[in-house]
Amino acid sequence: YAGLAGVYLLRDPELEREFRLPAGDYEREIVIQDRDLDSEGQLVYPGEGVEPQAHPLWTPEFFGNAIIANGKLWPYLDVEPRKYRFRLVNGANARFFRLRISDGRPFTQIGSDGGYLPAPVRQGAVLLAPGERADVIVDFSGLRPGRTLTLTNNAPAPFPEGGGTDPVTTGTVMQFRIVA
Repeated sequence: YAGLAGVYLLRDPELEREFRLPAGDYEREIVIQDRDLDSEGQLVYPGEGVEPQAHPLWTPEFFGNAIIANGKLWPYLDVEPRKYRFRLVNGANARFFRLRISDGRPFTQIGSDGGYLPAPVRQGAVLLAPGERADVIVDFSGLRPGRTLTLTNNAPAPFPEGGGTDPVTTGTVMQFRIVA
């Protein structure tokens, strides 16, 4: 809970060249997790008062009140008006994420936990269960510098019958800032 999660990539350079996938600065890993923060921005350990009494740091089905991406609370990423490849990872304990981009821009999913998909799938949202991964392409072409888009989450917690997300906290993942 207090640590960060990381990504280890296995590559097939020949296939990636053949598919002409965005690479280098245009390929980013995004690990999404939820955390409980107090009014001072400090981590709150959720084990206190949990029944049945367990170790204070072991809480089953934890749902935090804030979303972090790559260890940062609601970060931003500068992107150019072109295609990017995002390696999305749900690093949460129990929270599902249904990810969308604020302007309705689609994701083109090219891979999952099992590797490349047989064919790309264009979709308006990507649903990730805890521990699940998705390999997606997002095209920011045609956007003017200075524009911002938000990666949002609207998956209920617990999924699928739980309460909705708060657009200010658990409904916001990160921001994309279009740069020249």
